[in-house]
Amino acid sequence: MKNGEIKNPDNATDEMIRHAHVLGIETIFDRNGNYSTGECKKAKCNFGSRGICCKQCMLGPCRISGRSLKGTCGASADTIVARNLLMMIGRGTAAHSSHALHVASTLLKTIRDNTSFTIKEPIKLESVARKINCSEPGIKAMGTAVAELAISDIMGDEKYMRFARSYYPPEVFENLSKLGVMPGSAGRELLDSGHETSMGTMADPTEFILHSARLGVADISSLIISAELQDVLFGTPKIFSSKIGFNVLEKDKVNVVIHGHVPLLSEKIIEFSEDPLLLEKARSLGASGINIVGCCCTGNDALMRHGIPIAGSNIHQELIIATGLAEAVVVDVQCIYPNIENVARHFHTKIISTMKEARFKSAQHIPFDEENADDAAKSILNAAIENFPKRGHNIFLPQEKPHDLMAGFSVENILGVLAAINPQDPFKPLIESIKSGDINGIVLMAGCISPEMAESSQVVIVKELLKQNVLVFSTGCAGQACARGGLLTSDATMEFAGDKLKGILKSLGDIAGLGKPLPPVWHFGGCVDNSRAIILAITLAQKMGISLKDMPIAVSASDWVAEKAAAIGTGTVALGITVHLGRAPPILGGSEVVTLLTQKSEELFGARFIIEEDPIKASKLLLLHIGNAREKLGLSSSIGRHRSQQPDNEEISISPDEHTNPQNPLLLPTY
Repeated sequence: MKNGEIKNPDNATDEMIRHAHVLGIETIFDRNGNYSTGECKKAKCNFGSRGICCKQCMLGPCRISGRSLKGTCGASADTIVARNLLMMIGRGTAAHSSHALHVASTLLKTIRDNTSFTIKEPIKLESVARKINCSEPGIKAMGTAVAELAISDIMGDEKYMRFARSYYPPEVFENLSKLGVMPGSAGRELLDSGHETSMGTMADPTEFILHSARLGVADISSLIISAELQDVLFGTPKIFSSKIGFNVLEKDKVNVVIHGHVPLLSEKIIEFSEDPLLLEKARSLGASGINIVGCCCTGNDALMRHGIPIAGSNIHQELIIATGLAEAVVVDVQCIYPNIENVARHFHTKIISTMKEARFKSAQHIPFDEENADDAAKSILNAAIENFPKRGHNIFLPQEKPHDLMAGFSVENILGVLAAINPQDPFKPLIESIKSGDINGIVLMAGCISPEMAESSQVVIVKELLKQNVLVFSTGCAGQACARGGLLTSDATMEFAGDKLKGILKSLGDIAGLGKPLPPVWHFGGCVDNSRAIILAITLAQKMGISLKDMPIAVSASDWVAEKAAAIGTGTVALGITVHLGRAPPILGGSEVVTLLTQKSEELFGARFIIEEDPIKASKLLLLHIGNAREKLGLSSSIGRHRSQQPDNEEISISPDEHTNPQNPLLLPTY
């Protein structure tokens, strides 16, 4: 690729990349090797990408090749691959469990009046308490018991996680227990995985994979804790209209970017951004106000509860700074690129770290703990305001305007809309739509985005699914990719949804009082909010009287990057939901591991991983999965017979033989 040639199809991102080049600023797009100046892509290790590199001890590092089929200790390729995968999933589970622990601890301290937070959703607290069989009377006793049980699920030593046992269907619990995949506390599982992966301990690839599944289930359970208890503290999400794009930054205001994943401090920053004294201080220094914008999943959370606009996703964080308009980038944890420090040196922007798990060499650190949340938020806003007069003249915003979006979906507000149709049985209208084929199925678009893809794979897949009357949920940066593709709007319903799905979304929009259709992609929030979609799927399955594994549903993580995505995906498969991955995890060096995850897992859990990089082929495989699920349930399926809405009006044809490489029948890409 020629120097300066841009691979990303998003016009605003293209403009920002070119601007960064003019300023001599390196970003992830350069380091990934999209330009001739990038070296990282050339340096990517084939052994590491296949999972066959082991550096567990000083007998190595060892790598499996044609010359050496075992490590120095005798570990086989499958042992090495499975062990590496367990460690990867362990890191993802640790990240989400740490998040859950922060939230549960905040709830407990709030109940004890040790923080300035309040219980904004006592009804949700009562709902959670009932779910986990907690019968203490009164908000304080109930809140204390719920928080302590959540903390025990992360740090305790019970046989099974209480939230896992309470939230998953009985048949899932029984199956996971039988397989030894029902987790104890997340902390215990992480301790055991650390021991098992140490030199000279576990060698059985199957046991490594089963423990990976156990950690994955612990991960999903941690997501449930975080999402449910954040609702208790901050309120359940509401459907908001907002925007996404660099141009949500405002030239005449103090711009504060909140970035990361744990929304505890960001809630306070949003609250105090409306403080009269701070606003007066901003005006005294020449600003017209304070503008809070989101990045990554902290941004998602702020969008869901407050309608805060999104400046960008994880891959945009350097480019947001390159606008020259960010007075402060406030980071908590996860998906924060170390290079933001280097980019910030070109501008007046302050990088402000807040949590002990994520420190940066040159960042200003304003420590956050639950007891000092107000003081920390005020200090951050004061630092940003005082930085406003130091803004330079090198300000740049792309010509492309922000994209409109509608977000804030949750089980509760979906139920509220459906209750207007059938107050006695709110889920019945949705279930009847699934049974009739007005909604053929549901696919959750989850995970990350990267500079790898020539175009947004999420947008391509979603458009293909919508034609076939498949309703789409979204979370994380994948949801933000859909938003930049214009798919979180009523207009997208009219343009891309099949006729039956379009009719349903128009009716629901009218019932919700919007006067326009609901969007065809329902954005549920950040990483932890994958649990909302899973809870909704579980509820629908139970209402339909079928197993979760038999539902016409799937997940697609077409551009996943982080260890957290590996943990979520593995836990989701263990619960019985098939997951598509747009890139293979580092497992292709172990044929037994590949078989376990793409074939044997269907026998064990009723679900598997489908790995397909091409988004068109991936969409057909997802549709094939949904069509097969409908047929097994005895439901009619029009998938593959619906006329395409593309100009050539060709039919989408779905044939299993078309997508199965006879030399590689596991639906894996050929390498």
